[in-house]
Amino acid sequence: MQRNRASVGRRSTTVGQRISSLARTSLLAAAAVCALGASVPARADVAECERSYQLGRKDEAIRLCRRAAWQDNDFFAQVKLGDIYSAKRDDDKGYYDPVEAFVWYFLAGRNSAIFDHVHLDPAADAVVNKLVNADTDSRGIYRNLLQDERIDARNRITYIESCRGGDGFILLGQLHDPFIAQRHQGGQGAPLTGVTDQPFWRRPVGRGSGLLPPRSTPAPSPYPTSGGSSAYPGSSSQSRFGADFWGNKLCNNSEWLGWMTPSSSCSRYTTGEGTSSVFPTSIIESMVFYQLADRAGHPIAKIYIESLKNWPSDTGSDTKGQSPDVLAKAKSQRWLAPFEFYAAETRYRGETPSGLVHSDECSINAKRSQALALGERLIPQTIRRDLLQFLGFFRGDGGREMSRAISKYQDFLGDPQTGQFTPVQLTRLVQIGAVRGYARAQRVLGIMYVKGIGVVTDFVRAEKWLLAAAEQGDGEAMYALSEVYTQGADGVEKSEDRANRFRQGAASAGFQPVRSEFLRILETAPAPKADECKTRRCRRERERAQQQEANETEETN
Repeated sequence: MQRNRASVGRRSTTVGQRISSLARTSLLAAAAVCALGASVPARADVAECERSYQLGRKDEAIRLCRRAAWQDNDFFAQVKLGDIYSAKRDDDKGYYDPVEAFVWYFLAGRNSAIFDHVHLDPAADAVVNKLVNADTDSRGIYRNLLQDERIDARNRITYIESCRGGDGFILLGQLHDPFIAQRHQGGQGAPLTGVTDQPFWRRPVGRGSGLLPPRSTPAPSPYPTSGGSSAYPGSSSQSRFGADFWGNKLCNNSEWLGWMTPSSSCSRYTTGEGTSSVFPTSIIESMVFYQLADRAGHPIAKIYIESLKNWPSDTGSDTKGQSPDVLAKAKSQRWLAPFEFYAAETRYRGETPSGLVHSDECSINAKRSQALALGERLIPQTIRRDLLQFLGFFRGDGGREMSRAISKYQDFLGDPQTGQFTPVQLTRLVQIGAVRGYARAQRVLGIMYVKGIGVVTDFVRAEKWLLAAAEQGDGEAMYALSEVYTQGADGVEKSEDRANRFRQGAASAGFQPVRSEFLRILETAPAPKADECKTRRCRRERERAQQQEANETEETN
């Protein structure tokens, strides 16, 4: 009866603990929702960007355009950023950055949002003009970039698209996909049953594609004319938009979207001096990004994965007989975005000659907002002060000096100087310290990734930063690594050998919890062999063990 009561009591305690844990989780989620308004930046559109730019508030305009181009994939904002960073106007020279200009022109040239305007030829022609100019400018810039700048550009594009979640990963997969043009152009070797000479899918680009009624004569321009001439210089209202005027322009000038037009000669591989080499084509790399899109919850990512299984593999002899999708799935579990935050590893401050920092505009969803709220609560003041001091912003004592240091740090980021951390600024403080090589910041950031504090839980990235701190002799980072390898995690294999090695390293580095653990192990170690007993205590332990063994033998007999 008492045993049953004890069992019921234990179950009640367990249930109570679960309820308490659930309540804490609910409260934390509510707090995250409340903090969402403070941590999520306001949405922006290209109209606000253009208005600020015309009024001369260019720093503000760039921030607004970056947010619209990044989070909303706004085609016009991307073109505007390319124009500013390439300094097409003399008064934009302070913002000149050829790598950044190429990044936004490149993304504009691959933005399918242009198809929102295909229902009206004049609108389509205006949009295609912008796209063609962006694509042409990106090729010219790319030809003049150094090799490390080209790698930098590819990494920036990868980071931007990875921030956009499933849609961004799909685009990255398409950029690596060696057969995407062939899949749109049947008759070029595509292994599709019944498809030999016509594309099985095509957006309604231009006329003559079979999706829009063909024209036998040019359509008149809807624009008003003056004196018999078109609103466009050098062209008549009757000839400006012919049977496939802007469709052919897209075909002949767009390296990426050209193969979506009716002409079979359109392909992003037709030009030898384009930017196709920015993302080398590979089935494995393409599948990795399609797998990442699937993990991000994209509803049709699996279809992209299946589409590559029917194509000849480009894998080498070191694949040990594994199929491309199996290899890609394993690689996707270990995949890391190129930066901790935008352009972190490629620029000391990631800024233009004007001093404006390239802002990171990754969107803040509910999961990230919850992590940021945790960071605001749990990152202690001592770490904040230490990191501000490491970066050279804190040089004294007292609350007033702390507020002044935060304001200096906010000015460094290009944010309003309030003297109070926002959740994003606080997390970024730790990230900047880690990127700059500060071992304590690297260890703290690694633990943050393990616990989901300030950043969304990511064990692969946690391993990266804990290893970086451990290489500098940080004992606590070594101990944290030993725990990760003992348990294993998503993307990190369980390994007792690694766990023991880092646990021993932590003890050698003087991390006390591990040193105490080793002392307890030594105290409870098995008795040494007879010829190794040199102390009275050892001999007594040996005699007791021998007597116990003799008693057990006698009982057995």
